[in-house]
Amino acid sequence: MAFPTEHKNVPKRAKPAALKELFSYRLNRLAYVSSRIAAGLNESRYGVGPREWRFIALLGATPDMSLNAVAREANIDKSQASRTVSELIERGLICRSADSQDGRGVSLALTQAGRALYEDMFPAAVQRNDAMLSVLSDAEREQMERMLDKLTEHALDMLNEFKAEVPVRRGRGVQPR
Repeated sequence: MAFPTEHKNVPKRAKPAALKELFSYRLNRLAYVSSRIAAGLNESRYGVGPREWRFIALLGATPDMSLNAVAREANIDKSQASRTVSELIERGLICRSADSQDGRGVSLALTQAGRALYEDMFPAAVQRNDAMLSVLSDAEREQMERMLDKLTEHALDMLNEFKAEVPVRRGRGVQPR
């Protein structure tokens, strides 16, 4: 199947002539720069790497998740997730307990120290995001949020449509978060 290239009521734009003009490249570059800022500041201020931060942030928002659920939500390979969990347990930031739903399962949650770190780090992440978005008006921000949601939903539909042609990365599910 070919990708649709035109939609009603959308003005025609010049086709990209180079990699740096592709939307996907530009979006990836923005994500990379944003991630580098966050990773650098989180490492220097809190001693927390990107993978550790994702786990702390996920468990801060949704406690008592299984290792598989955290790995899936963080889009991290289960073996890497297991190592990260072990490191965070050693640092006293998360704890394991028996899953109340599945006697064989394990549930992860932040410790008191992990919760305190989350409550310090998350507002800093919100500030970073606000600072990055400060060049946009409120209307532009709202519009961008709607567009991102729309593009993400469409990209997930495309991924699902082409799943036979798109290999699943080892240890990851088909649907990225």
